[in-house]
Amino acid sequence: MDFLFGSCNGCRETVSEVVVDLPTLLTSRRQYKSAEAKPAKSLQADGTSESTQVSASAIPAVEAQQRFEVLPVAEQKGWLGGDSDVSLVIGGGPTGRRALWIFADTFISKYHSPTQTRVLDGFSMPNSTLGLVDMTDSGCTGQIKYIWQTDDAGQPVSFFEPSLEQKADGELLWPVAGIASRDGRSAVLLAQRIKGFLTVIGTTLIILPDVASVEDPRQWKYTLLDVGSANLTWFSSIFFADAEGDTVYIFGHGPGADGSAPTPLSQTVLARACLADLLDQNWERTEYWVAPGAWSASPDNFQVLEVPSWETTCIWSKELSLWYSFNIEAFGSEIFLWTAEDITGTWTKTSIYQIPAPFNASPYINYAAKAHPELVQQTCVSPADYSTGTGEKEVELVLSFVSNVFGTSSEGQSTGNLLFGKGQMAWPVRAYWPRFLRVTAKRSQ
Repeated sequence: MDFLFGSCNGCRETVSEVVVDLPTLLTSRRQYKSAEAKPAKSLQADGTSESTQVSASAIPAVEAQQRFEVLPVAEQKGWLGGDSDVSLVIGGGPTGRRALWIFADTFISKYHSPTQTRVLDGFSMPNSTLGLVDMTDSGCTGQIKYIWQTDDAGQPVSFFEPSLEQKADGELLWPVAGIASRDGRSAVLLAQRIKGFLTVIGTTLIILPDVASVEDPRQWKYTLLDVGSANLTWFSSIFFADAEGDTVYIFGHGPGADGSAPTPLSQTVLARACLADLLDQNWERTEYWVAPGAWSASPDNFQVLEVPSWETTCIWSKELSLWYSFNIEAFGSEIFLWTAEDITGTWTKTSIYQIPAPFNASPYINYAAKAHPELVQQTCVSPADYSTGTGEKEVELVLSFVSNVFGTSSEGQSTGNLLFGKGQMAWPVRAYWPRFLRVTAKRSQ
């Protein structure tokens, strides 16, 4: 899990029983209109406008949401919510293409369908689980299959765990970003190393050398590589630097001005590496951006980017000719689209969506806004001619985010009424579940 959470066992508000089925709710045009954000002029990080305009708005992504509406059958434990929500396109499966989903803290429990309620008694919360969706050349097909590991006693456990020494010392791993090789055969995940209550003590690469020929993820082998430090983390995002080639960019965060450890409010720093090196557990050749056009083998003099990225995705849109990323500000309820022509900036932000009630007020928090290109249904229309500065480009983007419950206790993830209360799996009030939006973004010049 990427952001602040806490116990809300004291949150015992009376919640009326709400039983609403997801397909009916999502296909309501009235719901669409109430949630849709108006297009907004893009602003640079300093608040000034620029000549190239980006506008965007978002609505709930019905088809994508229904792919994830897979609930446990009666009297059986199943997947009932998770965060981080990273997706990669890998090989394998009946078509040779699959969407791999990686979740951090996950609820595994029984589900009481008549009252739409998570069953607290006997629930487990592994720190990582997976999901698979079959794909064809035209995109995803069918619904997700949630997958989790079990121990010898059949109890759910984390898919990815730190070394035995680190685990004995109380550490755990939250995978929050990742990338697949271009041939889909292997993958590298970035995980927060956590110790105690929300204390990030470093970054661990989870290296999966073969995710294609081994069909069952529970049989996948992986190795771990700790990189960076508690004061210089590299888990925020990893993505290809070019349309071809092996170079990847990595977003991270450095220490504060007073030397304090990075937080979700810390500024972004940038590194680059060869994916083949990372798959070989080699971090030594990683370079760090230190000035316009300049990279260094040492991170001592890194420069910051004007784009937030504690846990995000960053993708090049060939249709818009822009890098793009999504973000929800700390304790905010507004989703922003950030764009830039160059990875080092200048970055601009565009408001695209106001998260509706009840998730737009305390004790809820919203985070993990991430793009999922494999869920896009249409590509660019109305092509523009940027050589002459005329015309407009329009493209569809898809993102997910998570709403959770925040408290002040250090007891850990909330198991209170707002998550496990009667009727709290009804869609209007369901928290700790990926929520999908379909974005229409336009760029004019």
